[in-house]
Amino acid sequence: MTGTFPSEPVAASTGQLRERPREGVEVARLSVSSVDGIAVIERFSTEIDRLNAASARPNPFLSSAFLRCYALRSEHHVPGAEERLYLIHDGERLIGCAPMRRSLDELGPGLGPLRPRGMRLRFLAPFDTEQPGILSAPQDEERVAAALISHLCDRERGWGLLEFIGQQPGGTLYRALHVAAGDRFRVRDIEAEPYMAVPIVWKDLNGYFRSLVQKMRSNISRQARRLFASGEAELVLAEGALAVTAWFEAYCDLDSRSWKRDTPSSIQRDPRRVGFYREIVAGSSGFAPSFVGVLLDGVLMAGLIAGSSATCSPQSHGAWCFEMAYDRSRADLGPGQLLFLLAIGQAIERGDRSISFMQNFAYYKHRWKAEPIDVVDVQLIRRASLHNLRILLSDLKKWWHNRHKRPDDSTAAIERSETKKEYEAGVSPQDLERARHLAAAALAYNGAGIRRLDRARSRMHLPFDLE
Repeated sequence: MTGTFPSEPVAASTGQLRERPREGVEVARLSVSSVDGIAVIERFSTEIDRLNAASARPNPFLSSAFLRCYALRSEHHVPGAEERLYLIHDGERLIGCAPMRRSLDELGPGLGPLRPRGMRLRFLAPFDTEQPGILSAPQDEERVAAALISHLCDRERGWGLLEFIGQQPGGTLYRALHVAAGDRFRVRDIEAEPYMAVPIVWKDLNGYFRSLVQKMRSNISRQARRLFASGEAELVLAEGALAVTAWFEAYCDLDSRSWKRDTPSSIQRDPRRVGFYREIVAGSSGFAPSFVGVLLDGVLMAGLIAGSSATCSPQSHGAWCFEMAYDRSRADLGPGQLLFLLAIGQAIERGDRSISFMQNFAYYKHRWKAEPIDVVDVQLIRRASLHNLRILLSDLKKWWHNRHKRPDDSTAAIERSETKKEYEAGVSPQDLERARHLAAAALAYNGAGIRRLDRARSRMHLPFDLE
């Protein structure tokens, strides 16, 4: 999005600026203002990226490029309807920024068009991200957080729930919300899966592989040998927007042949989600994209999309694994393990300081030397709100259900059985033909950023013997 923005408050279509009074106490010199709309992300992009770079932990999910991509493409939200940027000034100097969004939650059954609703305040990009937060230099964190929470509690009365997901217990925002609890507000912590990241401390892939336990090494190498013995296998390593984009359509097709098909985990669950990841692989979200592919007899059977923060944090960059899928009919060959190994190898080659596997399946990711980053979702709830009533009733319902639930849930057993049947189902010849055609189109790209490893080259690249 491009355009020139005036210095005066702008219209609602491009973002409406509302100045707020100055706060008291230690933050006496601080003022908080808010600006609405997607356009303001570009308007304040320089300040957003400056504060991100100055923070204790520059976060690529808080870059102006990613925030804009998320606001425009994420299927979870309506673009242009909810975004709000809070700006914290010390005099004339901008020292803090909080990219947020306001969304209306339906809080119960309604009568005709009338439904009970309440406003939730949360991060602008709450999903598919890691450790979202507010932006400021380390020396300003405490007072910026205090000024923001004080402003939200004392000046803005339209919301019932303020939610900050993925916060480390004891962190600045976590403490600020707990301090705000009292007669008007209550706070609660909700358990969340830890983020799992592998700190890169090895000089090469061979060193990393040797650090794994012997049983893990044996499983990875044994299944890789089975894969290469099953047909004509080839590994693809892609770096950069053009090289990764060449494989995006083939990856989306692979997703439809994986266990993710028709589940909330599928990249194709919504056309906007496909557009969101198309922007990521095109390098438009602030990440430097990469891709790992495993082909068997000309068909992409496994793939992993990742991104590095080298662009927004060149001195201390890491990598994040965004999406991974493999052909359900080839699950017995363990292609997921080979993807993880190759992605870590790419991270080592780039000089990344860590590679994040994001959330979920911590027990499995721990085997790959991933260390947990423990987080909770923190909510500040206005006591006199429909949100509070809804949450209290929901907690009561859960308590009643847990007290009376049966030890054996036959419905869950049936669902597990059906899932296993679908997982074990084969792939039709028509699906394979389409997959082969898309892989051939991707293989036609021979520009910069592509490495294709046949059996001989794979033997030189992989840290174990393929014979």
